[in-house]
Amino acid sequence: MAPGGARAGENGRVPPAPSDSKELHRRPDESMSLLVDMWTNALDPGYAAAAAGRQATGMSARSRRGGPFLLVGLLAASFLVVVAAVQAHTRAPAAARAHDRLVGEVQQESQAVSRLAGQVDDLRAATARLRDDSLRGTTAGARLAGQLAGAELAAGTVAVAGPGLRVTLDDARATQGGSGGNQGGSGNPPNRVQDRDLQSVVNALWAAGAEAIAINGQRLTAQSSIRQAGDAILVDFQPLRAPYVVSAIGDPVATETAFAQSPAADKMRGYAQLYGLHFSYARAAHVVLPAAAEEPLHAAKPLANRSGG
Repeated sequence: MAPGGARAGENGRVPPAPSDSKELHRRPDESMSLLVDMWTNALDPGYAAAAAGRQATGMSARSRRGGPFLLVGLLAASFLVVVAAVQAHTRAPAAARAHDRLVGEVQQESQAVSRLAGQVDDLRAATARLRDDSLRGTTAGARLAGQLAGAELAAGTVAVAGPGLRVTLDDARATQGGSGGNQGGSGNPPNRVQDRDLQSVVNALWAAGAEAIAINGQRLTAQSSIRQAGDAILVDFQPLRAPYVVSAIGDPVATETAFAQSPAADKMRGYAQLYGLHFSYARAAHVVLPAAAEEPLHAAKPLANRSGG
């Protein structure tokens, strides 16, 4: 044990004994304390207290001066919000009535167009019967009537019926929790049939020997168009909805065989497996296709003198 009962350190030395001398308690950096105080407290406490008082007094004065303006601003904003809400509430019934009125007008006009289209079809059929009756009176007229019938069949301006093939295309069904590209999962729209799909199917049917084709009752001609407009497909500017039934008149066996081996059918079968689209075709013993709308005449004019031969 070291003298005084102190325990020696590991190096054999004993720490110095405490002393009452002030020199032993002096901080090593005591000479730097003044500089430290000047750095940390650059502003005299009296000046700091005076500045804080002036700042508090200025804020109180500004708050007293700005308080009325702030209150007026809040009242004006609240008034504007209330006025806007009242106007929206009062205008909502008027907007709903205007919408309902427009919907009713559209429905009435659509019904009027349908009635006029029916009258046009009846007049067209009556005109065709009168024409055929007049032409069949002579040999030349009968020959001309046959030529006209063939031209009308090719142009699609007459209704036709016969055996053929029906091809059905439909959008993919949306299912909850579906995964992959073939399902319209939760929050995702389903895969849809595109205009190019119908175009390829129709071209394949023409190539397979179809004599007349219609999509959802819309007769196709040499001037028909199949276009996409958003989510809708337009056939001759008429919007169609899925499922799309493509009806073709022709030899059932030959048409089905050629169509089944076409690249369009192979592509649609692949789309059905990859994207969930519905694609099927089957023979039909009796298919009825309506007449297509006649194109307006641009160059033909009626004769002024009808007394001639």
